[in-house]
Amino acid sequence: MERLFLIILAVILAGCVTNSEKDLNVTKSVPEKKEKTLPKEFNKEHKLPEEIKLTSVLYELAVAPDPDIFAKERNIFLTKGLVKVYILFDPGSSIFERKKIERKKIIENHNITIEKKAGNLSRALVPVNRLIPLSKESVVQSIKLPNRLIKPEKIKP
Repeated sequence: MERLFLIILAVILAGCVTNSEKDLNVTKSVPEKKEKTLPKEFNKEHKLPEEIKLTSVLYELAVAPDPDIFAKERNIFLTKGLVKVYILFDPGSSIFERKKIERKKIIENHNITIEKKAGNLSRALVPVNRLIPLSKESVVQSIKLPNRLIKPEKIKP
């Protein structure tokens, strides 16, 4: 009896499986998520060049027509035209003092405000219009946004 029940259940379940993409009577229960991205023509014109050592979001911020709106939509810390980033300087150098002098010049030339420093990594405030030129400097290895904490959603009782 139990075997017969399992066979009938399997047949019923097999009949319920359909290709919902082609079945016009089946509606999608989960709405599709749409990412907030720049218009297609903007993305085609402004692909991230290989020589630039920025994350893609920072590059999009740097070339955005209105950086304030772009930053607000993506929850990026931006105040008075300055964005908070981590700059990783090139650690591979046999001439340490020369690289140290180069870093100081770069910081002055690009109007960077260093908040914290640990070895080759610096947390800094950088003017948005200086992100691309800064990323092209030879002593800069990469520039990225600080990691953000994701707040857990409150569970309703």
